[in-house]
Amino acid sequence: MIDVVFSDSFAMTLKHYYKQRKVDRKVLSMPMYLSIGDISQCSFVESRKTVYKIQYAHTRESEQNTSEAVSHLKRMLRALNDGLDQGESIRIWWSGNADDYCGFLWLCDYLFDYDVETTAIHVPMAFATLGNELLTISGLGEISAPGIDELQLFTYESKLLKSQRNAYRYYWQQLRGENNPIRTIINGLAVSQSIDFYDRFIIANLSQHRYRNILRVIGETLGNYPFVPSWWYRHRIDYLVSMGSIAFKPDEQEIMDLSVGKIKLNV
Repeated sequence: MIDVVFSDSFAMTLKHYYKQRKVDRKVLSMPMYLSIGDISQCSFVESRKTVYKIQYAHTRESEQNTSEAVSHLKRMLRALNDGLDQGESIRIWWSGNADDYCGFLWLCDYLFDYDVETTAIHVPMAFATLGNELLTISGLGEISAPGIDELQLFTYESKLLKSQRNAYRYYWQQLRGENNPIRTIINGLAVSQSIDFYDRFIIANLSQHRYRNILRVIGETLGNYPFVPSWWYRHRIDYLVSMGSIAFKPDEQEIMDLSVGKIKLNV
């Protein structure tokens, strides 16, 4: 069986979980961020490369990191194809996180020509703990290896019939046809949105009266609205600065050769 996940961090957690239990299992990590960017599939890898460029734009080795991410995606696609050609069964891990959700839909579409046994583990975003407290997560990456058993994640596994996969496939084709820049989860469904959909959450943490450190703004925005990765909020801040909606002031001193800067709303 092949486990497919759409989060690098959860893939590492799952591999560690299996290693501790001496379980020989393939885990494919496919962080494609399909809730963002072009999904028309005219050139699937190239469209993901564009997203990776945004992800690593503010890292020192941005070009190298982007290249490595593309190479990793290609390796995962080859491994998936090899497994499918050999008739291996597939287990898909997904959640209400937009990238997980869209990854799940994409994979249901991808499996259309394959008659393989498929199961899915749809992980909820909230759990009732033994202490009668509510535990909420924003993505699978927040779950630890012990948490897999503590939260009884394998009890959520269910068969995914080909008819069900086809239904999800049609859903993905609809989103592909719309091909909006953003897909977000509203009332449990993936909904196409405009590219500025998340900008309101950044602006909610700014004022016209004082400059605030960009990293602090992103941290607070992510804490209150953990719907997209931090690098997407940074990308949109860059755009809003370029359009004059947000004023930018560079740091007086650079931190580790990287200038972060401060921002506020323009009057």
